[in-house]
Amino acid sequence: MSASYARLSESISQAKNVRIYTNKDTAYDFKLYPFGERGTYIAPELISEITDSLAAAITEQFPDFDYIVSPEPGGHTWGMLAAYKLMKPMNILRLSTELYENYEVSVRRETAYNENYIYFDGFSSGDRVLLLDDVISSGATIRCIAGQMSVMGIELVGVQAILAKGEHYKQLEADIGVPIRFLSKV
Repeated sequence: MSASYARLSESISQAKNVRIYTNKDTAYDFKLYPFGERGTYIAPELISEITDSLAAAITEQFPDFDYIVSPEPGGHTWGMLAAYKLMKPMNILRLSTELYENYEVSVRRETAYNENYIYFDGFSSGDRVLLLDDVISSGATIRCIAGQMSVMGIELVGVQAILAKGEHYKQLEADIGVPIRFLSKV
């Protein structure tokens, strides 16, 4: 990890461990990263470090794309900040709610601790997009998004994340055929 990510490194090392029960017999141990989907308080210095680092990494690794795509609940905040910093458009992939149930394009997302639907809107065949998410764990979220984009004729040029947990990203990268980059890895 680079010294320029000092605040990110500290936030990762100090993240609380929590247990999420998917049912009465099954639990999932979850790191509560402040920048992740269930994080709460984020210091402005950490926001600045992550936003600036994402913008620099994207500029270096992914110079050619039409817009950033980020899923709720964890990725869309960082996608918005990076899009603003880079002056790029953004498309938020929304989670299932009664507001989006009539959308024609959705994909089921199943992770180790959660199951829901992600809704796609505002895409056109031939779009070249960069997927930005907060944390890559098993890769389930990115895998289902990439699959749906392929069906829709959307070109995924790459994936940028803040954090990759473990080595799952390597198989994911091979499976979806685009580079996966991240600021830090645990």
